[in-house]
Amino acid sequence: MKRKTQKRIVTFIIALAFALSVPVQRVEASEGYMDDSSMPAVLSIEQIQENETLSIKPRTTMFDCDIIMAFRAEGLVMTFSTACLGTASVIGVKDIKVQQKMWYGWKTVLTSEGAENYNEDAFAGDLTYSEAVKGKTYRVLCTHYANVDVYEEFENDTGAFKFTY
Repeated sequence: MKRKTQKRIVTFIIALAFALSVPVQRVEASEGYMDDSSMPAVLSIEQIQENETLSIKPRTTMFDCDIIMAFRAEGLVMTFSTACLGTASVIGVKDIKVQQKMWYGWKTVLTSEGAENYNEDAFAGDLTYSEAVKGKTYRVLCTHYANVDVYEEFENDTGAFKFTY
């Protein structure tokens, strides 16, 4: 019993020595589009020495990058929204594509350059595709962007939705 305890203590000390001798590495983390429609901040931790404090620098300031689709009598109605932390010199959505599912893949049926706001912390805009056909499947692609401290973009894709109005 005494020998097992001594082996465990020696093993623990060796493991602790290895853990303390490993240098801290640079770490960058990113998480993509989540179900709650939020875009989390990406943080980077610079390489540090054991006696230094952590240096955390925010990089991503955008969140709530959404595309809301509704099939109505007037067609496929889309609402685009982008929000950011702080006031952006420019914030908006661009490169909008409405695509219809075909037997050979996706066909672009509507494009828009998008729109933007200046010196705001949020953007919202609407677009309607009046030629949407009941029973057909559509998806919407776009790029959300903002410039607070640095210009950022986030590509968004609604996935496939069937027009069943």
